[in-house]
Amino acid sequence: MSLDQVFAGLRRDLMAYVQRRGLSAEDAEDVAQEAFTRFHRAGHDLTGPDARPLLFVIARNLQADRWKAAGRTGVRGTDDIHALDASPRAVASEAPAADQQLIGRENLAAAARVIRALPPRTRDAFLLHRFEDQTYVQIAKRLGVSVSMVEKHIAEALRQLKISRDG
Repeated sequence: MSLDQVFAGLRRDLMAYVQRRGLSAEDAEDVAQEAFTRFHRAGHDLTGPDARPLLFVIARNLQADRWKAAGRTGVRGTDDIHALDASPRAVASEAPAADQQLIGRENLAAAARVIRALPPRTRDAFLLHRFEDQTYVQIAKRLGVSVSMVEKHIAEALRQLKISRDG
């Protein structure tokens, strides 16, 4: 598969993901473009095994930043109004401090390493559920396994992530 095909597939999936989470097609395009830009600036390889989960996390964070900014300025689009809570706690005050950003990047890198190290079926089940919002039934059909097996795969992925975080 060529790099252009990899990019096109990731872009399509990324845009669908953020649109499912409430962004318009135009805003989804902006978020996807910014996600790829940040991914590239961080020196990641688009063909690497961690490309997909990292791009989805970056996009999710960018989307959250948009909602926070909309809450601060009072400008809310019809697509994201439902995502904002009316309580003052829902509005972020300022960007995280530099040390918090570094910790966040280190945590993200550690999670990506754990996800890459998972057995292929476990990794696939986890990514399909967490980053493509697929149900256990959909994942079971796609992977050709039982729903019970999908539950076990996802539980194992979560267990491994918890171990890496705690220990």
